[in-house]
Amino acid sequence: MTRSEVPISGISVFHFHDVTWRYVGQMPPTKKLQRYLYYVYSLVLNLLITVGYPTHLMIGLIKSDSKSDMFKNICINLTCLACSIKTFAFWWRLAEVQKIYAIIAKLDNHISQSADKQLYMATVGRAQRVLYFILFIGLGAAFSSEVATIIGGFLGEWRLMYPAYFPFDVERSVWGYTTAHMYQCIGVTIQIFQNIINDTFPPMALAMLAGHVRLLNVRVARVGHDARVASVHRQVSNAQFLLCVEDYKDLLEFRIAIQRICSLGTFVQILVTAINMGVVIVYLIFYVDGIFAYIYYTVFLLAMPLEVFPLCYYGTYMQLEFEQLTYAIFSCNWMEQTVAFKKNLLIFAEQSLREQVVVASGMFAVNLDTFFATLKGAYSLFALVVQMK
Repeated sequence: MTRSEVPISGISVFHFHDVTWRYVGQMPPTKKLQRYLYYVYSLVLNLLITVGYPTHLMIGLIKSDSKSDMFKNICINLTCLACSIKTFAFWWRLAEVQKIYAIIAKLDNHISQSADKQLYMATVGRAQRVLYFILFIGLGAAFSSEVATIIGGFLGEWRLMYPAYFPFDVERSVWGYTTAHMYQCIGVTIQIFQNIINDTFPPMALAMLAGHVRLLNVRVARVGHDARVASVHRQVSNAQFLLCVEDYKDLLEFRIAIQRICSLGTFVQILVTAINMGVVIVYLIFYVDGIFAYIYYTVFLLAMPLEVFPLCYYGTYMQLEFEQLTYAIFSCNWMEQTVAFKKNLLIFAEQSLREQVVVASGMFAVNLDTFFATLKGAYSLFALVVQMK
């Protein structure tokens, strides 16, 4: 079997998400007995981590006495709270994921030519790179936090990774500190994996959507150019064009499903990113007292906008591919086609003029304009805090 004959599957790029959803308690198995045990596992895990982790940080924030601990706590508190909100919002819309999988599988079956397969494999590669990029950022931030905590301890003062509340003595008890540290270490790792699937699925889905729109543009532009003037070939061209119209409808459903999944989560992520960046800059300038803490919060500061960037980038990329569809429609050999074909073409061209954009909670368009607005918002918050100080 040659490379062009190998069946392709766009759903395969989401294998990491399917496995991780299973481990974080969001995707129950099909067997009844396993499902009931899984519900217990999911309930315990989400109560201890998804609910408990931001709660113990929030109580610690309320009990903070120093401004240093307050700013330090706000950064991770908002991040973990946003992660929990995104996790529940994603779980609420998890059925949309199966709808996206079904649309991708259907569109994959329409990819037949070798050039189209190569173009599609490039799209799959871009989607996979988004996962690797955010996985590297998330795990890098967690690793730098743990290293900074351990090195700081060996240098003289054992502190928790993040100021927080525990119902037992943490500072004077070795077992208390070890238990608290292990809970924070395990908890932040689980939350990072929750955050990774929450932050990578929408941009990867947008990358796949943009890739399928590009393939549709290529197919539409190709209609009629290989056919002769004979009426039978005109009928074939009309059938090919109508199939492209059906695929366009599926692509619109694809976009709507992505918007339903990421609407609330993206809104929270953009808002928290702007606030957190301003807070971290203030903390770095006025309160950081150690080189390892400085390194960690510098990494943290860079990681936050980098997690938002792929989503905004592929939101813009998707918009641009949809905008090219009108040009592709009039690039086909429509002049030699039937009257019915030309009527279908005019209707399709009129529909393609509508702007296709993913909107977060009806407020923020998911594109690069929003990304740069987030950076500006972070700077404005920093300037405000400095003036108040």
